Amino acid sequence: MPRHGPTRERRRQARRGAAAVLALALFAAGCAGEMPGAARRRAAAAIAASGRLAPLALDTGAACRPPLAAWARNGPGETLTVYIEGDGAAYRDRLTPSDDPTPADPLALRLAGLDPGPKVACLARPGQYLPPEALAGLDPALWTTARYAPRALACLDAALDAAKSALGAGRLRLVGYSGGGALAVLLAAGRTDVVALVTVAANLDTEAWTALHRVAPLAASRNPAEAAAPGAAIPQVPDAGSDDRNTPPWLCRRFLARMPETTAARCLVIEGADHRHGLAEAWPGIVTGPPPDAATSRP
Repeated sequence: MPRHGPTRERRRQARRGAAAVLALALFAAGCAGEMPGAARRRAAAAIAASGRLAPLALDTGAACRPPLAAWARNGPGETLTVYIEGDGAAYRDRLTPSDDPTPADPLALRLAGLDPGPKVACLARPGQYLPPEALAGLDPALWTTARYAPRALACLDAALDAAKSALGAGRLRLVGYSGGGALAVLLAAGRTDVVALVTVAANLDTEAWTALHRVAPLAASRNPAEAAAPGAAIPQVPDAGSDDRNTPPWLCRRFLARMPETTAARCLVIEGADHRHGLAEAWPGIVTGPPPDAATSRP
């Protein structure tokens, strides 16, 4: 199984840069007396700006109201790399849905900012980065039990179409973090324009994941493991942190076991990383490495 560890200096630089941007944005928001949701929106804006990503308005019509928050960098090329954010603050505790699922540390947005590609976008998830008046009309199931349900997928599907149109792209490379990885798998299996798929610390089998954490099954959601075989023709690399106890590496192996033996896919294990820490530090070395279609080994 391939393993990857960032150089010590690269880890230091990425950690210092990400921590400084996030801390500065949260400090500024706190000094302004803003509520946590507003502070998180300001922090995300600062992280996006540091990665040369500008706010992107998406026309998603009735499939996604209100439209998803998004950021992008639009350079030359036909292939648009789209990062999909994780589940964020889905619950206040094990049983109580959050009033605002905006992540405190938007890792997919940070990874998108570290991507040196010319045409890059990051999509938030339903409910994230919205003001209280917009959140008030949304069903919390969109970020809890139905987070991977057909209606959530339809929203993201429409957002991908809108992003392609807005940025002049013809093909997609999807990169999903955590729950965003689950959605990336499901979306890719149903589209014909996805040329590469990368998942990072992703929930690739919701049945196994809920059993691992002894939580209620995500009954209203689709299981990305069921899309493993239909999407097997897409070049892909699932990345997992060696110390991740939330979505451990064996979920990646379980996912790939559902694919035909001839599928060129591999798990990339990031040494020393867990579900949140060490991923951004390793990302500059991973994202500039061999493209997903060069993966030839299986776990």
